[in-house]
Amino acid sequence: MDTQIRHTTDWRFSTIASWLGVTCACAYFANSPIALMLQLPVSLLILLLLFYVLKHPNKHVFYVALGYFALILGLIPLTSTSLIFIHLVMFAAVFSPHFSFAKIMAAITLAMGIYGIEHFDRWQGDIPWVTFVVWLFFCSMNWFVSRRIVESLNMHYQSRQNYKELKATQHMMGAMSALHARQHISRELHDSLGHKLTALSIHLDFVKRIAPDEIAETVHTCHQLSQQALTEVRDIVSCERSDKALLKQALEGIFALTPTLACTLDMEVKAAMISQQHALCIVRFCQEMVSNTLKHTQAQQFYFKVQIVHQSGRQYVLAKAWHNHPESCVPKAGNGLSGLKERMEQYHGDFKQWLEGHCLINMISLPLE
Repeated sequence: MDTQIRHTTDWRFSTIASWLGVTCACAYFANSPIALMLQLPVSLLILLLLFYVLKHPNKHVFYVALGYFALILGLIPLTSTSLIFIHLVMFAAVFSPHFSFAKIMAAITLAMGIYGIEHFDRWQGDIPWVTFVVWLFFCSMNWFVSRRIVESLNMHYQSRQNYKELKATQHMMGAMSALHARQHISRELHDSLGHKLTALSIHLDFVKRIAPDEIAETVHTCHQLSQQALTEVRDIVSCERSDKALLKQALEGIFALTPTLACTLDMEVKAAMISQQHALCIVRFCQEMVSNTLKHTQAQQFYFKVQIVHQSGRQYVLAKAWHNHPESCVPKAGNGLSGLKERMEQYHGDFKQWLEGHCLINMISLPLE
């Protein structure tokens, strides 16, 4: 398979129009009433195959192409029109991303040869070579045009994907920056105002015990107010230090941008806060893994897990990614994985890949400060 289809463009209407046109033409020029009856199941099977390949463009491509080609060959003896070659044009267009030009042209030439042998007697020795050349040229040009269209749509899809991921990352960075600013303010409140209110409450409690009766009620009221102020400060600090799950929201935002991949997220980081730098590393790691899965595999399921573990007396945040497409070896690191390793080294972390059976596991580990 040369190229995988990653875009989500809807080709159903143009496919139905082409199929309907060639089906009507073949039916009009049927060789006999029996041939007309036999055309119906063949044409319906072709339509079902076309819908399947549009819905699952990267699954069982070889067998689908072989089935479509066999049905075209089965349709040739049932009709006399050369418009059946429209099916060959559709064949070249549908499978242009998956098969090379030589393979497609070999299949089309074989089909045209079978058509010529089947209808040789009808032409009485005067073979319409021009018809064959025109249709062959049309099929070849359609292969090139369709392949270019798919490549362009894939690039456009990837560009939109990268833009949405960048926007999601920027949103997460802004939200985490605001969260860290609020946490810094809450720490300052706790360290300065909280301590002073605690000292004030202790002194007022002492004064309340030794104060004369005429000011005892006033001192008691001041002591209660100081306790209420201290409680409010503690509530503010606790609220600002709570986990807002920004990392989880950013990861779910990335998964929502990949409709062709069913993603499962498992977060086990409720007990500790992850710094902004570590969260960004995890988001970048997730983006790289999702991108590689879409580019280099035919996986339908993607799994991502984040957890905190204790190793050698230190805490580490671990992020694992894997998919359901079987792998036979660990892939060679490209520019994306090389950049990921450099980012991990910058924060004294590590990136690993290994196989568990035929499942490729990708993992990063970062020490928590």
